[in-house]
Amino acid sequence: MRRYELVKDYVYSKFAEIQYEPLRIASISHTASVDTCITFLAISRGIKPEKAKIAALFHDYAQFIDNCPHSQHAKLSSIYAHKYLSETKMFKVNEIDDICFAIGQHSKKEIYDSPLCELLKDADVLARFLENPDMELKGIRKQRLLDACADIQN
Repeated sequence: MRRYELVKDYVYSKFAEIQYEPLRIASISHTASVDTCITFLAISRGIKPEKAKIAALFHDYAQFIDNCPHSQHAKLSSIYAHKYLSETKMFKVNEIDDICFAIGQHSKKEIYDSPLCELLKDADVLARFLENPDMELKGIRKQRLLDACADIQN
């Protein structure tokens, strides 16, 4: 988990530089929430949590750093993650590819992907729900929430 800690320090140091306080607070709180949720889900699904937690750290990175349109944040966040993870020289190419693919796909909640992608999608839905339990969830998002809660319970 040493690699995770280094990535976490990097991401949170960048979030700390955000000048607009509500955006800075949202970046830190939502990222921490997804990180926590993905840890529970990874353990409940028998998946080693390190790569999942790193994906959680970067999943909305571009949305917070660049304040980019929501429709493009997943793709841009995966590009940022790829650049940083490659520069560290701590990750194998396939690890970077797995992490960045999950980040790039995490907004496509209606599509089923790799186990790492599914972890990130479900953790994101669960975190959003925990941040605002009054939010109305329908369709696949509601099913993802129910499935994630069932996985944690088991």
